[in-house]
Amino acid sequence: MLDKHLHTSQFEALKPIADISTPFGPMATVHVDTMLSSWACMIFVLVLALVVRPQLTSTGPGGTGQAIAESIYTFLDDLCKGQIGHDYKKFLPLIAAIFIFVLTGNLFGILPWALLTAIPGYPHLPNGHGHFEVASPTTDINVTAGLAVIALVTYIYAGIQKHGMHYIGMYFKPLGLIEWMDLIIRPVTLALRLLLVITADELTRMVALMLLPWIVAPVAVMGFEIFIAFLQAFVFALLTSIYIGLAVADHH
Repeated sequence: MLDKHLHTSQFEALKPIADISTPFGPMATVHVDTMLSSWACMIFVLVLALVVRPQLTSTGPGGTGQAIAESIYTFLDDLCKGQIGHDYKKFLPLIAAIFIFVLTGNLFGILPWALLTAIPGYPHLPNGHGHFEVASPTTDINVTAGLAVIALVTYIYAGIQKHGMHYIGMYFKPLGLIEWMDLIIRPVTLALRLLLVITADELTRMVALMLLPWIVAPVAVMGFEIFIAFLQAFVFALLTSIYIGLAVADHH
């Protein structure tokens, strides 16, 4: 959850990382749990791809893995083509990577991590706040802001590649202030929307399971969380595609 991260000071081997500082104070605080959960999501996606790839075939319907992979590809291909246009192929791998990572990260926090608290030595939060609770990496502003910056750099690059320096020139026209506001608001809203929705989703689950700890309510809550996980991954990928489409549009 927000402000309940495991910091490097709780891990002896990672203390050198925490020494990154400036004369004005610490330069950064490393959230170890976010790094580990993000790496776990990436490793899961890569391993899943390695498992599915040998099963792919062009001479038949293929297995379940191929059916799911083709469905995801078709969905993302249609999404990018509809929002970006004929130049969409070069951006499809990035949009697909963002969608799959965000989806995996959103679903990561739904797993029954509370069962791990029974393991001896399971980490506690500082100042006696109880056991650490594993959360989705997308509840950390560092992750969502990083994804938003990637989207920002991509659509600026796409605009320059399509229109040359004329694309940069629009920021210095009489109405350039509006463009500068867009440049700031777009990544900020991308980062905050994903962060706040997934955090609120996890808080909702926590409260629901505390108030109604029997079968029906947890199943309904988990179903709703899975829906939100897919929806937010779709929204992030969709908005990134829209911004790229606006950057490469011919009206610039």
